[in-house]
Amino acid sequence: MNRFDKLFWKKVWGLIKLYWFSAERWPGVKLLIGVAILSAIGIASGAYSSYLNRDSTNALVGKHLTLFYHLMWIWVLVTVIGVLTTVIGQYWGRLLYIEWREWLTHYYVDRGFAHRAFYRMSMVGKVDNPDQRISDDLSSFVSSTETLTVTVVFAIAGVITYFAILWSISSSLATILVSYAIAGTYFSVVIGRRLVRLNYDQERYQADFRFGLVHVRDNVEPIFIYGGEKHETSQLRDRFSWVVSNFKQLILWERNLEFFTDSYHGVAALVPYWFLAATYVAGRLQFGQVVQAATAFMSLQAALSIIVTHFPELATYANIVHRLSEFLEEADAAARFEAEGNRAIEIKEGQRVGLEHLTVLVPGSEKILIDDATVDLGALEPVLVQGPSGSGKTSLMRAISGIWREGGGTVMRPALSEVMFLPQRPYMILGSMRDQLTYPRAAGASDEELYRVLNSVNLSDLPERFGGLDAEMHWADVLSPGEQQRLAFARLLLNRPRYAFLDEATSALDVANEELMYEHLNKLGIPFLSSGHRPTLLKFHRNVFQLSPDHQWRIEPSPEFEVTSAA
Repeated sequence: MNRFDKLFWKKVWGLIKLYWFSAERWPGVKLLIGVAILSAIGIASGAYSSYLNRDSTNALVGKHLTLFYHLMWIWVLVTVIGVLTTVIGQYWGRLLYIEWREWLTHYYVDRGFAHRAFYRMSMVGKVDNPDQRISDDLSSFVSSTETLTVTVVFAIAGVITYFAILWSISSSLATILVSYAIAGTYFSVVIGRRLVRLNYDQERYQADFRFGLVHVRDNVEPIFIYGGEKHETSQLRDRFSWVVSNFKQLILWERNLEFFTDSYHGVAALVPYWFLAATYVAGRLQFGQVVQAATAFMSLQAALSIIVTHFPELATYANIVHRLSEFLEEADAAARFEAEGNRAIEIKEGQRVGLEHLTVLVPGSEKILIDDATVDLGALEPVLVQGPSGSGKTSLMRAISGIWREGGGTVMRPALSEVMFLPQRPYMILGSMRDQLTYPRAAGASDEELYRVLNSVNLSDLPERFGGLDAEMHWADVLSPGEQQRLAFARLLLNRPRYAFLDEATSALDVANEELMYEHLNKLGIPFLSSGHRPTLLKFHRNVFQLSPDHQWRIEPSPEFEVTSAA
């Protein structure tokens, strides 16, 4: 990762071609052509300005005032052209940046959701902070690629232009400069290559510290209830200590590189005068030529020294390329895993709900949670999945949903668009109360329906408490766990899926509200599969799918359901 080798440039090209080989590239292509034309005009203006500088200096030294003012008016015109090309070029460049970044952001978000790659990243842990890679690293990649590309193009054009100018004045000076630039580039890479790894680690430690702060923000109530302030403070201090330690190493190596680069540029500014002084005194050069040579020398030196000048930015850029490529590699891994028939649970969508030779493994390991389960759940419903903690109840729900594919066998169920999963901790989306209730497929519900369903789950006071159905709050913070679970049931009742999967979905409810939720399911005729520990759940289910810690399973009738039915 700390080498600008063939693999690194392959990754760079892989990221660049995503947009520029896509069908939506044409707005960017037009902007790129415009920027290139304006850049060419700017380079030509700069080269011509060196001749104006030479001739005006000679005119002033020779006291040819008329010629001097004539050249000044030409220089004003060249300056106006330069200003126009620079400002318009920068504007088009920013338009290109946002066009490119928008496309890449959509692409990365789509890749994250495709094949449940975001979920795999959270489980496997190889790709830390995927949100930061999309929000920050993509922005930095696009802007840095634009900047570095323009810098390289200008450098190449500058080398050609100013080398020709310098060669026409002194071929020896041009040769010396090329040798000087090659030596400077070599030593800057040797000194600065350590910055690549340090920049990568700095991003990682910063993201980990930010994640710790977000975790505290999201869990501030239980932290203070437990009296965990000291522990959380220690955790944050430990995370930030890595930021500080790595940053000190980073600025140490940046200091070492700056010692070299500042010396390199400082000496370069003296070379042309030192080398041409004797030639000028001997009368073989005009003073304007000396000034032009010095200008050309510095311009050429800057063009040849882009690695020396921009090595810290290149180190940061290498880190960004690595992080973005890592994201895509993990997204590709998720797609490959889903495409593989072996060692992956197959999902068959249809009318039935059941399991055929289902084996569920812990992701990333060979530990078996459920072994070779074959159950016709539709014939046994309603079914309650029970077992000790760690026996695989939630894992079974994940396997049925399709987000947990490690293992083998087949899961049969309706399409995800026809079912709903209610986890123990309901998902509270960003938006209004109306959005919460209608998520994900009941957007056309009327206000009357929304008030009715809220009343049916004993949440009729919510709109009044928070300012109406269109009030927007951070619902996960302002609603209690029990209110969130009842709101999730209200969402289910509005969406009316063909089948419901309830994973500890009433664990935060009192017995009366729990009974009310299941009564609603039965009244609407929505078949369901539940998991949970509470014995009060038995009376709502005909059969129990019992799991054990040794990955065995069995089906047994629910005695409470029989008693309830008899009553």
